[in-house]
Amino acid sequence: MKWTLFYPATFALLLPLLSSTAHAEKNLILLGGGGEPKNMSTTIFDNTLTEMDKFLNTNKWKSVISFNGGHSQTDAMITMKFDNAAVKTSFSQNNYNTIIKAYEQKIKNGEIKSGDQLMIMIDTHGAEKNSKDQASTHEIAVGQAPATTNLNSLEGTPTVSLDTLRTLTELAKEKGIKLAIMDFSCHSGNTLALANENTCVISSTGTKHFGYNTFSETFIQNMKAGKSLEDVFLTVRKETRDNSFPMISSAEGKAINQEFYPAITPYLYYYEREQRLDKMTDYLLASSTNLGVCQRKNQFDDLMGQLESLRALNMLNANKSMPEIERIKSLLVEYKNKQDRYINLVRSWGAPELDRKESFTGIGVSGKRKESMTGNYTWKNLVEMDFDTIIKNVSSAKLGTKDPQTQAQFQASIDMHTKARDKQREILARYPNLKGYKQKFSEAIQDFQGTYAIANKIALEERKLYDNMYTNLKQEKKTSNPCRGFVL
Repeated sequence: MKWTLFYPATFALLLPLLSSTAHAEKNLILLGGGGEPKNMSTTIFDNTLTEMDKFLNTNKWKSVISFNGGHSQTDAMITMKFDNAAVKTSFSQNNYNTIIKAYEQKIKNGEIKSGDQLMIMIDTHGAEKNSKDQASTHEIAVGQAPATTNLNSLEGTPTVSLDTLRTLTELAKEKGIKLAIMDFSCHSGNTLALANENTCVISSTGTKHFGYNTFSETFIQNMKAGKSLEDVFLTVRKETRDNSFPMISSAEGKAINQEFYPAITPYLYYYEREQRLDKMTDYLLASSTNLGVCQRKNQFDDLMGQLESLRALNMLNANKSMPEIERIKSLLVEYKNKQDRYINLVRSWGAPELDRKESFTGIGVSGKRKESMTGNYTWKNLVEMDFDTIIKNVSSAKLGTKDPQTQAQFQASIDMHTKARDKQREILARYPNLKGYKQKFSEAIQDFQGTYAIANKIALEERKLYDNMYTNLKQEKKTSNPCRGFVL
């Protein structure tokens, strides 16, 4: 029996998983499609579904699909595709937990046995790990999300923690099962914490960066019988053209992540006017403190030292120059100088007034729907922000939707930002000297326009360096790892 209806999961829904008499050799769980706005008929993850359907039609793995929920065209696509899936259901907190528990049971009762393979592929929105959070991985989105969700925190969006996969990794290790966890969400580098000698973990980006859905699509396209996951990862990573930092849990990958990723992190950031998408501003504000300035300088010096060491090693081993090292060094210096101009502006203003904090709550009503939104700002944030543009953009988005809940959410955003703008005007009237700071900040932001382009150039050079570093380390270590041992 195949399940195609998108209703909340019950344990009975997963009976096909627990009653199967055949011992599966290759198993796949596809999870995702969460965190998309409620008023859309499709999701940005639909191409992943198409590519995975092609893979499963060719390779005939035993599969379970828990994806999306509430987007009509995506739901229809899942219903029409994945003919051989044991279960097809929506992606919710309950369904996620039920599926993972079912596979834990399959391992315990021997339905998945030593030497068998289990791949868990996750393609959804993912949150940055909170520094105060005790979790080892991060939260991923399930179900639908408000249209104004912050893509760094996913605040207001239903989520689950990937820490819940820990028991599954331990069971797989105990039973000798080859487990692969493919996390293609934003900030997915956090999921490498689940890796062990039986579990390969691959992420589409690092712990501090957004991911891009083209990685998952290209990865699945390159999943060919006989290839290892390590082979596929290295091929796809080298071809990836965005500003992410894909990671793998092999010893070589971990070594590069530890030594190289922290130093290059700020140079893959770029400025976005929309606060829910912007990573650059928070980083630069933190870097403007005395401690931040020192840490930033030390990291940059370390990064330059690593690049020179790589050049020397390559000249010694391969007897060839690496022009990409000079290119990336030049780009890094250019980008650092651009960022430093902003940091120096922030440091030039030492007024204690800018540390004061304000909180605003907006209310939106549409029909019977009532929504609220709260924003917390320092005076510095208030002085610098262009609330008129934000209000204009949200107002335009509100006109484009007929869904009462989404309209109420947009109206709550407009109300909150209007209150913040009124406070901004009050502050500037009381402290006219801040108007000069605001003007300088505006000029600094103009200097930041187009930072995606320079960050992208750095990312493309980084791809070449990573491939070179990985090759050198692979020759040195010559050890097996679960990503090399997981052959499709």
